[in-house]
Amino acid sequence: MSKIEQALEKCLELGKILAQTDEYKAMKQAEHDLLHDAEARRLVEDLQQVQQEQLKKQMTGVDLSAEEKKQLQETEQVAIQHPVVRASHMANAGFQDLMKEISKKIREGIKVHSVE
Repeated sequence: MSKIEQALEKCLELGKILAQTDEYKAMKQAEHDLLHDAEARRLVEDLQQVQQEQLKKQMTGVDLSAEEKKQLQETEQVAIQHPVVRASHMANAGFQDLMKEISKKIREGIKVHSVE
């Protein structure tokens, strides 16, 4: 088995372990809850629409007005006040923190091995 095949096999093992973590389970539950709450889903969709519109504008080199920045901030505040949206945000952040820690450990492993 090549080194790449070994690494990919370890990735599969890691994925199976991650699927059993509380962070992953909380994220999946929050995702389910968000999909099944019409109001929360609408709030997230509204936020995503504002974000996309502003991103398109910025990509064309147009600066956002103060009003547009305020609109985004207000849309974010309204969305995050909903308990289901807030729970989803927190669960996603928790899982992302876990993934950052895993990436950090992988980098440490690479660094240690490259020194040898």
